[in-house]
Amino acid sequence: MKCPAVVLGVVLFAATVSAQSNFNGHRLPAAPALAATGDFASAPAPQPLLFADASPAGASPAITAVAGDSASSDPSFQTPAPIGTRGFYDWELYAGYTLFHFYEVPTLHNIENGFDVGVTYYPGGGWIGGEGDLMATFGAQAGCISKFTLASGGVRFRWLGPEGTQFWVHGLLGGTHFFPQTAYGGQNALGYVMGGGMDVSRAGWRRLALRLEVDAVGTRFFNTYQYSPKVSAGVVFKF
Repeated sequence: MKCPAVVLGVVLFAATVSAQSNFNGHRLPAAPALAATGDFASAPAPQPLLFADASPAGASPAITAVAGDSASSDPSFQTPAPIGTRGFYDWELYAGYTLFHFYEVPTLHNIENGFDVGVTYYPGGGWIGGEGDLMATFGAQAGCISKFTLASGGVRFRWLGPEGTQFWVHGLLGGTHFFPQTAYGGQNALGYVMGGGMDVSRAGWRRLALRLEVDAVGTRFFNTYQYSPKVSAGVVFKF
């Protein structure tokens, strides 16, 4: 009887050791430190879900750009160009009709018709430029054809108005010639031009504009001064 009892005891001891080994191999994870210390304030805060940062590949730009600049996502939005350069070109060529009322002497006025051509260069497409102009008009005086010419150069200032309208002023200085020869004096004199005008461009006209110009022409013929009005209208080509 002692031998079977000893064998049975050995079997039961081996089974107990095996069960304990399996239980230790599947031990539950340790509780946080606060379970032992009771300090709940030191527990790490739970991390929130960052939905704003979640931008999976292939996501629509309209969804991922909610926090961006709404103006940059608008296809109709355009960054405005610097003031003084919008719609400006470096060169302008002008040709037009001119009506000139020449106050020759206090008792003699001469109305003449002709043309006016000019070129203006604005360095860097800015608002100030150099201008050259040639004016020639024709009329009648004492049964003869009269001619007045003025070649001048100077400075022009411009600025943009609404809807592509361009306003400008200028001042020019040059030489004049008047025909025919009269008993009042010579045919050549110093002349100058002061005035301004506007260029109007219609929709779709990028390089063409219509110009209206009003000037005062000062001369010094016949040992006296003349201040004569001039009106010109024509076409401007810009490049």
